[in-house]
Amino acid sequence: MEDIRMITRRTTLAALGAGLAAPAFRSASAQDGFPNRPLTMIVPFPPGGSTDVLARVIAERLGAALGQSVIVENRPGAAGNVGVNAIARSQPDGYTFGVSTIGPLSAHVALYRTLPFNPQTDFTYLADIYEIPNVFVVNPQNPAKNIQEFIAWAKQRGAGKVSYGTPGIGTTGHLGTEYFARRTGLELLHVPYRTGAVAVQDLIAGRIDFMFDNLPTILGQIQGNQIRPIAVSTAKRWPGLSDVATMMESGIPDFDVTSWSGMLAPKGIPEAIAKRLTAELIKIGEDPAFRARFEQMGAVSTMKGPDVLRARVERELPRWAEVVKASGARVD
Repeated sequence: MEDIRMITRRTTLAALGAGLAAPAFRSASAQDGFPNRPLTMIVPFPPGGSTDVLARVIAERLGAALGQSVIVENRPGAAGNVGVNAIARSQPDGYTFGVSTIGPLSAHVALYRTLPFNPQTDFTYLADIYEIPNVFVVNPQNPAKNIQEFIAWAKQRGAGKVSYGTPGIGTTGHLGTEYFARRTGLELLHVPYRTGAVAVQDLIAGRIDFMFDNLPTILGQIQGNQIRPIAVSTAKRWPGLSDVATMMESGIPDFDVTSWSGMLAPKGIPEAIAKRLTAELIKIGEDPAFRARFEQMGAVSTMKGPDVLRARVERELPRWAEVVKASGARVD
């Protein structure tokens, strides 16, 4: 009888042990077979904007590399905060990840009184993915041909009489223009729009005076001579706009504002999956055809690993905190 009880007890313990080990085994198997179903890439802005357009090119390439579809899901709101929060709150299995721009990852920490996420602790950083310049553009009827002429024209118009459009509060178009205003002593009227595409149509129509927006959003209108570029935000002249001076060349010292984006996943995704996604993104970024396509769209592919993205975030946080404080901008 004792032997039977001992055998039964050993059998039960063995079964329990197998049961406890099963989830770990299934998890390991799931990682080994990743991905075995379509993935979702969250874009925190509406369709048609620069972030959306560039993200879709990445999604197409990444899907081909992984052998599964990568579905782009637009989750706009609060200058990107809604979509980035959705990334943070998604299931940490590697099947949902997304893009964040400079705003939610740095500037919004100072701009918003409360954020539903912490950009330094709530994510798995996958890769630094691209940079784009902001371009200062005016309606062709504006008499200013360069920044100094624009400053003189704006001062003649008077405080609060010169308007600029942006894709919303907290975007680089907004904060970059606030930075410009502080450096030049101008008092400008901010007109936030739902998207940059809508703002540029009002610029063409003469309803606003200028924009300082991401190049991919306004590249077509620049090429079509519907708007006139008078300066770029980057430290060096942009290859596709080599005849357009930089802000620093235009007499605005230390003005180097690059709009950048990173690929994020929620905190806690399996390390093996994170490394796989990072490796595939870096490989995509090394492809000359992909890089050429991005350049044609007004962007530069960076596609470096998570350490590069984290260093960028840490560097930008204090910089934009200073800009926000100086501008007096604040969002509840």
